[in-house]
Amino acid sequence: MGYETLARVSLANLPTPLEELKQLREKIGGPRIFIKRDDLTGLGLGGNKLRKLEFLLGDALAKKCDTIITSGTIQTNHGRLTAAACAKLGLTCYLVLTDEDTGIYEGNRILESLYGARQVFCGFDHSVAPELLDKEKLRAGDERISRLVAELKTEGKNPYVIPRGGRSLFGTAGYVAAMDELKLQLDSFRVHPDYIVSPCATSSTITGISLGNRVSGINAHVIGAVLSRSAAENRKMLMEEFNHDAEAMGYPFRITKGEIDVREDYLGPGYASMTEAGKEAILLFARTEGILLDPVYTGKTAAAYVDMVHRGEFKTDDTVILFHTGGTPLLFLRSMADWAKEIALEVRT
Repeated sequence: MGYETLARVSLANLPTPLEELKQLREKIGGPRIFIKRDDLTGLGLGGNKLRKLEFLLGDALAKKCDTIITSGTIQTNHGRLTAAACAKLGLTCYLVLTDEDTGIYEGNRILESLYGARQVFCGFDHSVAPELLDKEKLRAGDERISRLVAELKTEGKNPYVIPRGGRSLFGTAGYVAAMDELKLQLDSFRVHPDYIVSPCATSSTITGISLGNRVSGINAHVIGAVLSRSAAENRKMLMEEFNHDAEAMGYPFRITKGEIDVREDYLGPGYASMTEAGKEAILLFARTEGILLDPVYTGKTAAAYVDMVHRGEFKTDDTVILFHTGGTPLLFLRSMADWAKEIALEVRT
């Protein structure tokens, strides 16, 4: 079968650039380092989710769906790109947001409004223990989606639900295809990577990278920087999705938990919380390569890479590919503006 047989629409500007980071290497040492610029996929200010949406919305259109529903936090990159893609394809978009409505419009929420997405907030139980709050929000989101699907069907609509982050067979297919794209670029550089470093949140992107790593024959060592949940949960999610999707697409590859390398040392206080190491990485990449990283995903992932360099995990003759998954609008939040003021004062002094 393979991903090539799945329904697909064209949304992203592909192939995305593969750039060598010579200035960064000169600054911190370490291996030869390239960055795969999936922040430059184009539509909706770009990001990794567009690759997944090409297959997800291809499936939706094949099923003659007219309304798309997906879910995420109030600053969801996935929601922003789903809204943009729906606008381009003439589909109605509902975003079920698993946070309280603060009334503040910034970052992704501005763009979702411009694209015409219906933003639906779900009520959740505020009295649950703090350690259970994230799961309670997800439960409330799923419940609201179920009600919304029923409401839309009574109106004669044909809704299609995209899982959070695009985690699905179709989301995996997007990054299996990306790895075939990467293989052609590596061959043109005459480079064979030893390691690939990627963000790991819903595990959808890194699942596709891990499967595509084998399908394409790149066969590098894949490392995930955990940005949500525990490393154990991410290993379980990645293994289950990898094995399910590989079988569904007709690939012979399977993976065990012991083969999965994900690191939770860089998560900090939790998902969407900036870390000092992440801030340092954002400044480092901006000032050595002119590349913007976001505070939630790529900043922390870059911090993981820098830390691994400093701890000597790579040899100087190794080659590493770092995936930039986007998230640019997250740089334009009030919290980032406050930090930028601090940086500006430091530069002046």
